[in-house]
Amino acid sequence: MKFFARIVFVIPFFVPLLLGCGGNAKPLTDEPSVENAKGTPVIEIADDFFDFGSIQEGEVVAHTFKIANTGDGVLVIKDVIPGCGCTTSKLNKEVLKPGDEARFEIIFDSKGWRGSQYKSVTLRTNAPNRERSVTIKANVVVK
Repeated sequence: MKFFARIVFVIPFFVPLLLGCGGNAKPLTDEPSVENAKGTPVIEIADDFFDFGSIQEGEVVAHTFKIANTGDGVLVIKDVIPGCGCTTSKLNKEVLKPGDEARFEIIFDSKGWRGSQYKSVTLRTNAPNRERSVTIKANVVVK
């Protein structure tokens, strides 16, 4: 009975706390709200393919692609999806206002690979064409 009495006594203190959390949360950044944004974002990648030529097995190579928002709405890069564990990426900006540009670096570790290799990384965005991919190629030569 004491346990039940404690629960009945404690519940009135926690229910308002739980219901009041996060009700009017505001974003922490000054970035434009995508939900209220007007216009249509358009992701533009001038050159979406890069060939490293021949590289030595075990060599780590990188290439930077340029991304632009050529639309009149805010572009949000929601996700970056590498096609292989041997590729990683660095994106310097996830939200692009109309006219903004970003740099997107792809790093390929050729350790354990040989021959002609094609590796892709997909960008998932809020643009009408939701996904765009960039591809790198390397001819991995064994030492």
